[in-house]
Amino acid sequence: MNQYLTLRKAKVTKKHYENFPVATLLFPKAHRDAATILYSFARNADDIADEGDLTRNERKKLLREIEININAIKHQKKIQAPFFRDLERVINQYSLDIKLFEQLMSAFKQDIEKKSYRNFNDLITYCNKAACPAGEMILSLFDAHNKKNISYSNSLCQALALIGMTQDIFEDFLKGRVYIPSTEMKKFTLKESDIKSKSFNHNWKTFKLPWLTRIELLLNKGRPLGESVTGRLKLQIKILIAGADLLVKRLKKEDCDWFVDPPKISNFDWIILLVKTIMSIK
Repeated sequence: MNQYLTLRKAKVTKKHYENFPVATLLFPKAHRDAATILYSFARNADDIADEGDLTRNERKKLLREIEININAIKHQKKIQAPFFRDLERVINQYSLDIKLFEQLMSAFKQDIEKKSYRNFNDLITYCNKAACPAGEMILSLFDAHNKKNISYSNSLCQALALIGMTQDIFEDFLKGRVYIPSTEMKKFTLKESDIKSKSFNHNWKTFKLPWLTRIELLLNKGRPLGESVTGRLKLQIKILIAGADLLVKRLKKEDCDWFVDPPKISNFDWIILLVKTIMSIK
């Protein structure tokens, strides 16, 4: 019998289009199942904020229902919904900070209201709420939640979030959102009409290198996490970083059109990265 009532459904949710799924076969089963429940929480709430044809008020109402359950867990009230009973079990078993879930919820609500960002710092502030809590949760699962590791993890999560935004510029535009900050758009003479018409022109190609350089700087700040943790988490972190490096390399290519054919990582790519990472670990 599964430890979690909703694990089977959560496993289906995990099979999403994201490049960097939180749960992985590299984790021990107990950690993998817990991470799957956490991923399902984040994925479902994010989809409420982003996907489908719901109205703004409908999205707010559904997120509010999730918040009510998170608040009930926080105050140790009785939980009725099976999924949130599973989530409560994960939180208690691994001593997860409830504030991490509150930060994620703040980001999901922000996605409904805020469709653009003024500058790079504003975007990083959003990433700190939308991406970094997930990294801290995984560190907690492996009892590796300390100040140094959190700092490395935050930089890595920021980089991964920015890579995802770069891959999804056109898809996000269709949802009415442009993550590239307005100051960057103005500096490089980038236009939303370019995105709409899928015109990856000279201005966007000029923007490509400095944008990806910023992402690489964040990756390098987070890279020491691969040496700071141990065991299977070490392997997972190193593979994630290798995957991020590969995507940045492909995004940099002269013939890479971010709007028409943004790079992805195939299953074969992951196998190659796994083998290379295992061989590189001393």
